[in-house]
Amino acid sequence: MPSELRRAVAASALLAGVTATAACGIVTGEDDTAPLPDIATERVGAENGLDKMPPADALDMVVQELETEGSFHVSGEVSGGALDITYLFGQGAIGSFGDAGGEGSPVEIVAADGRIYVAGDEAFLIETVGEEAAKTIGGKWLLLAADSATEFDVLADGETFAEAVFGDWAGQIETTGVREVDGVPAIGFLFRETGATLWVAASGDPRPLRFEEAGASGGKGVLKFDGIGAEVKLAIPAEDDVVDAENLEAD
Repeated sequence: MPSELRRAVAASALLAGVTATAACGIVTGEDDTAPLPDIATERVGAENGLDKMPPADALDMVVQELETEGSFHVSGEVSGGALDITYLFGQGAIGSFGDAGGEGSPVEIVAADGRIYVAGDEAFLIETVGEEAAKTIGGKWLLLAADSATEFDVLADGETFAEAVFGDWAGQIETTGVREVDGVPAIGFLFRETGATLWVAASGDPRPLRFEEAGASGGKGVLKFDGIGAEVKLAIPAEDDVVDAENLEAD
């Protein structure tokens, strides 16, 4: 077996960036990525009644909505890194993740049947399995060992991601009046202790629209949600295109 996958640290950092941001509240700028610089002084209620519910219960409904629809796509960049991933509840995920600011090449990921496949450039493979082992992979997918794959759960499992961003909140949570976010009436859930905001549709189903970390501006510090309920084909890499990490010797 190879040594512990060092790239897992990057995945953990991304999770830490999302969850720490979520636990933090929001301070938005005044550009198109931060539509609500201040809480409205004249509140307008949400048609779907989310603002009348305890915030924690309303956030539980957001998670339930994603689970019911079965799939969602999230993309953007937070302090922990960048991601562009489609999640299928109970099935897996497909997409890519990488460093914030577009540095380096993104890492492709496919998660299915409880296993995780990743693919990246030579530098990524060397970082992940060591220089000698990387030479044996040569453009193929790397099937992560089970004991290392757990570090990638937030990138590979929709429920884990949703719970990390929306669930298990402690501390003060407040809601805003209705504002327009990406052309949709929305209410914001403000996490006062630390500073992030989750914007959720204020009419119809409680679908997440945007997640912003403190100081979000210029497209940074923002995760956008779309493709909720879309049909997605989860294609596992062909066996001939896969190298099993458990068959590689440590560098």
